[in-house]
Amino acid sequence: MKTKLYIFIILLFSLSSCSNWLEVELDNKVDDNKLFITPEGFKEALAGVYSRMSKQNRYGEYLTMEYPDVLAKYYNASTNTYEYWNNYNYIYSSTKSTISNIWNNLYSDIAQVNCILMWADKNAGVMDENTRNQVRGEALALRAFLHFDLYRMFSPDVKRSPKAEGIPYNKEYGVSLPPMYSVEEVLQLVVNDLKEAEACLADDPITTVVPYAITSTTDGVEEVNAATKDAADQYVARVNLYAVKAMLARVYQARGEFTKAVEKAKEIIHSGKFRLLEFSSIDQGEKTLDLLFSDEHIFSLRNNKIITYSQRLHRDNASGGATILTPLPVRDVATLYESNNDDARYAKWFNLGKLIKFMPDTLSIFPQKMPLIKLSEMYLLVAECTVTSEPDTAMHYINILRDHRIRNNTHWQTIGKEFIFQEMQREYIGEGQLWYAYNAIIKPYPETMEKLLRATTSSYFLSPMPKSKTDTERRDKRKK
Repeated sequence: MKTKLYIFIILLFSLSSCSNWLEVELDNKVDDNKLFITPEGFKEALAGVYSRMSKQNRYGEYLTMEYPDVLAKYYNASTNTYEYWNNYNYIYSSTKSTISNIWNNLYSDIAQVNCILMWADKNAGVMDENTRNQVRGEALALRAFLHFDLYRMFSPDVKRSPKAEGIPYNKEYGVSLPPMYSVEEVLQLVVNDLKEAEACLADDPITTVVPYAITSTTDGVEEVNAATKDAADQYVARVNLYAVKAMLARVYQARGEFTKAVEKAKEIIHSGKFRLLEFSSIDQGEKTLDLLFSDEHIFSLRNNKIITYSQRLHRDNASGGATILTPLPVRDVATLYESNNDDARYAKWFNLGKLIKFMPDTLSIFPQKMPLIKLSEMYLLVAECTVTSEPDTAMHYINILRDHRIRNNTHWQTIGKEFIFQEMQREYIGEGQLWYAYNAIIKPYPETMEKLLRATTSSYFLSPMPKSKTDTERRDKRKK
């Protein structure tokens, strides 16, 4: 299987991006006689997409613990390229190159997904209905996920500027210049894909199991080991039904449809499929210590190089001349977590002020992975969406989350947006989500974001699209 996967990744298609915005040249098209004639071929194709998404130049590093986290002011970024990111200098050549690479990489992954969807229609007969629904559901959800992140990075907030220029939404394989859509149209297309994915994944395998409860029995004794953790992770190391619901919650919140967002988030919270941190899972030796709170993962990407990527960014010693990021220069670690040694995040994610969240010192039984959607986010989302209309509900959910973060937690008796925001800061480090929260909320910002508070435009919050006027005109004509 591994050999086939590697061959697939090489042969599927060669994508090269031209200097003008997005020009995807399909040099080597898929040989349908070799790949998409069996259910296994479609599964391998999806595996190839997940593999690409986990790479360093995507969600393995660049789109999680690096670029968006520098923008969110988590790090002491005072040298070289990071300094320009830290100051929102989007015209610096290295910054422009980073942005362009992110843009092209995500659209190339979208092209792969569209290829799978195209062949799932053409060769529908090679799969039974359940398998085809699974393949299409995952592919549609991935297309929506990737476009939504492009929206979050490159488009103005839909609630403030619904008719503003958004991004291209590419639904066809082989189209190098997809139409440009307004931000409200982009989000509607995301919702459309996610609703169809939700229907396709109604019988997703995760509906029959509780991943965190998977155990094995030796001599009549239940135990948790590498095999059980690997088995559990298989359900969340790919898009599943609940990941789709979580994506819908994100999009509804972005559109200001808070009731719908809360409804979807509560479906996940009360599903029983995931659970917030149990302190027993971190009261372990290094080998069995769950630094990533794996039972909370709704969707994560396996990545056997995640430790290497984190070491490059967060260790004292540079590797290959790389610039090292030192976490939290202004709001230092102790300040951020209120010097509370009972906070599991403060106690376990840091060592001498350095982030060790992704690099256990010894081999762990837990798969190496990058969480993209966690149960904790759903609690924060409910709190954020209800803090004004239903403050008691918001306080209830935030207190539950803190009960599973802080030993002997004292419940909040009052709540405000700023308190929820501080909890986001504590929760999202290394995962790339805080910057998007800044973009969506605008304020309140932490003290390190005073520059943005004084800004009269939203340009700080958006990475500029690598485009030209000519490209825009060409897309406008195609859409008409």
